[in-house]
Amino acid sequence: MNDKIDIIVAGVNRKDKKMWGDFYDRFYTALCVYVSKILPVPDAVEDLVQEVFISVWEGKRTFSDIKELTNYLYRACYNNALLYIRNNQIHDTILSSLAEEESMVDEDTIYALTVKEEIIRQLYCYIEELPAEQRRIILMRIEGHTWEEIAERLEISINTVKTQKTRSYKFLRERLGDSIHSIILFLFF
Repeated sequence: MNDKIDIIVAGVNRKDKKMWGDFYDRFYTALCVYVSKILPVPDAVEDLVQEVFISVWEGKRTFSDIKELTNYLYRACYNNALLYIRNNQIHDTILSSLAEEESMVDEDTIYALTVKEEIIRQLYCYIEELPAEQRRIILMRIEGHTWEEIAERLEISINTVKTQKTRSYKFLRERLGDSIHSIILFLFF
């Protein structure tokens, strides 16, 4: 998977249209989710994220690796959201709470949040690759249903649910790779 990421970063640096599509697919949704947590104006979220992508496309900046690119994207989205709030004079309380949060947030915290968002995004991408029944089971679990509720709703035995869960976890562990991702997977479910 790292080769694919390296290829995407190189493609972004070259302004390669095909790689740009992969880059956009990889980050757009996660960035929209991130901005929507800062900005309480749903109509503006997608516009702000698209502006960040446009600035990367039109800019001359190049990125040495995925960490630098990811940090840039999240920081640019954060800054654009703050500018939007300031320019549109949305509730002074939002500005003051964001200013307080910004003073407490350091670079490591931003990177940790970025990694968390990326891992969750990757996890959902891999969940989409699961067979239909396994995918339904895992998504219902994420929604908070117990294994028993899932069996009842899908009208299958609890043993079938457990078997599909085990297969799903194995598949997701293999896709996510290292042990940190696997630990997060287990915490997620």
